[in-house]
Amino acid sequence: MTLIKLLSYIGIIALLITVATIYFKRSNNYFISFLQHFCGTLFIVSGFVKAVDPLGTSFKMEQYFTSFYYTFENTAFSFIAPIFPFFNNYVNVFSISTIVLEMVLGVMLVLGIKPKFTAWAFFLLMLFFTILTGFTYLTGYVPMEANFFEFGKWGEFATSNMRVSDCGCFGDFLVMAPKTSFLKDVFLLIPGLIFIIYTRLFHKLFNAGARLGLFIISIIGFLFYCLNFMYWNEPSVDFRPFKEGVNIREQKVKEQDAESKRPVSQVITPKDGGPVVTLSMDEYMKRFAEFPKDKFDILQVTGESTIAHSKISDFRITTATEAGDDFTDQILQDTGYSLMIINYKVTLDTEMKMVEVIDTIYAAEDSIKTMYDSTRTIASIKKTNEEVENTIFKQDWLDAYKGKILPLIIKAQSKKMAVNVVFGGLSVGQMNDAKAALNIDFPVYQGDETILKTVIRSNPGILLWKDGAIIKKWHINKAPDWAEIETYMK
Repeated sequence: MTLIKLLSYIGIIALLITVATIYFKRSNNYFISFLQHFCGTLFIVSGFVKAVDPLGTSFKMEQYFTSFYYTFENTAFSFIAPIFPFFNNYVNVFSISTIVLEMVLGVMLVLGIKPKFTAWAFFLLMLFFTILTGFTYLTGYVPMEANFFEFGKWGEFATSNMRVSDCGCFGDFLVMAPKTSFLKDVFLLIPGLIFIIYTRLFHKLFNAGARLGLFIISIIGFLFYCLNFMYWNEPSVDFRPFKEGVNIREQKVKEQDAESKRPVSQVITPKDGGPVVTLSMDEYMKRFAEFPKDKFDILQVTGESTIAHSKISDFRITTATEAGDDFTDQILQDTGYSLMIINYKVTLDTEMKMVEVIDTIYAAEDSIKTMYDSTRTIASIKKTNEEVENTIFKQDWLDAYKGKILPLIIKAQSKKMAVNVVFGGLSVGQMNDAKAALNIDFPVYQGDETILKTVIRSNPGILLWKDGAIIKKWHINKAPDWAEIETYMK
């Protein structure tokens, strides 16, 4: 799906509804009616593709709030910075509120509810979105070591400079280039201004009672829909690369092969102002003697991959050790069924406590003895107290594990199935503390928190794998029993 194709579909829908509006003599102005239906449908669609995965919007807002904090922290506006960590504590509320507001505003535009309020709300929300997408795009010009407000340090645009990778306007359904997203929002400010100026020309569908009823139903329905996928279920429609049925091993190989075969060309610019020449690498190697560097500027350009890079290429699981040995291939090459338990973020507290440490000092031996027949005399034993960090895990997380997940792990192990428990965002010591708290004695693994969030939204979440493919995903609040898991094992 592309933005042009999506807008074309929305335009067709808006045109059909506009024709119906005119037919039933509800339109005061054909153009304004079309704009109402177009912008309203766009908002409903944009909100819906985020409503199926509201946690995705929460994660995106976390990125924005964190980025805004560091942007304002050491500037004249530093007094603003502390508000963003506070916002991060309520990011789920912001996510649901924004999504529901967007969809409800879409309904209000289509129906013509409260024209003056709707016109201003649409304009202000678009202004807010424009600021977000503008910030996303413009940070591409700001080197990582510079602050956004240090305009003198801005340079050429680079995707690697961006503080937030994309705006998330359409969730994972349609990921747009930052510039495209920004220009799209700037363009939508135009109908926002038109709505404010020509509010009196808004059409109103149905009677006042019907409009009020549809307004209330839409708020309740959209709110419940978002809450359902925020707290109780995995997304009903999965737009992410790690969807059920996808063979992660095969797709990872395809993406890596395509990346290694990206075409490389040389852009050759004469220093005397002559015509620019672009040559493939093979052709350049045959003719490089024709282009001495004292007369030509040569820039190597890498072309686009034939397969788009996704987070599957970045999927990497390592052992829970300081070395962090790569364990990805062992998981993806396993041809049998296996369970994976993902914990992308474990909420915990830490406290410092004193522990007694015994330091034993041995006396030197006068005689040399073999390593298999050696004795040492203890000269003294010294006891000291040291302060160490103690990890405290939330009780609800422990209860969820012990009540819903550990029974599945025990059953899977009894069936000789591999079980891979993966943590994100924990140190090696904290992962060992988690093993102790859960009383498990098998290895656990670690992965990048962002990638794990993309694999599954539930935290913790349960996945059934086979031969490198994701067969089924379960939310912790809909954790299966073993009989249900077996129905997917053919």
